[in-house]
Amino acid sequence: MHTKVFLFAVLTSVIKVNAGTAQENLIPRFWEGGIGLYATNYSGDLAPDHISVANTRFSGSLYARYHWNPNIHLRGNAQYLRLSGDDRHYPPNARRSFRFTNNILEFSSFLEIILSNIAYAPPTRNRTYYLAPYVFAGAGVALHAPKVIYYGPESERPLFEREPIPEGGRAQQTNFVFPFGLGVRLIASDFVAIGAEVCARPAPSDLIDGVSLNGNPKRKDWYYTAGLTVSYFLNGPWYMRN
Repeated sequence: MHTKVFLFAVLTSVIKVNAGTAQENLIPRFWEGGIGLYATNYSGDLAPDHISVANTRFSGSLYARYHWNPNIHLRGNAQYLRLSGDDRHYPPNARRSFRFTNNILEFSSFLEIILSNIAYAPPTRNRTYYLAPYVFAGAGVALHAPKVIYYGPESERPLFEREPIPEGGRAQQTNFVFPFGLGVRLIASDFVAIGAEVCARPAPSDLIDGVSLNGNPKRKDWYYTAGLTVSYFLNGPWYMRN
């Protein structure tokens, strides 16, 4: 009788341990760190109806991604961006002759939703690659100090500069931003992934470009990034573990 009880207790313990281990292995949680290089652009008072290729600048980022489960990731992002705009790139406003530059330090956090994990096993290599498209959205703060100049004839300045530029002064400004976008990542090994993503950032501010009342105060500013990322898994993605 005691032997049966003992064997039953051992069997129960084994089942519980195996179930717990299986559940833990099903949803491991781990960290990933990476860098990004992006082209940046902007739309606002100095580019009202389009994104001008001539205004394209570059930015870089550092980020950490936490794999909450295979379909939901959390990302913290620190990014340095350069923006610019010039009236001469938009013919209807060319006579106004405003130009701006802005260097932005942005801190943001995203929620990423993985849409699918697509496996690809090349017939010539003993490895499976994974393609993971995703969408993301989040919130952050942007620290910046836009610089605006008027470069037209001084005789016409009063026609366009009704408020001193840059509006809001040259002191550092802080604005909330709400990034959202989509991307795709190629997991090429147990430790490295490369990706591409595009992101739009509406800002509830009309002073990213330092122009508001001198332009269209009803139109808020946006800025955009498109680029490549490289990341390193600290302990390997869940779907490449045995």
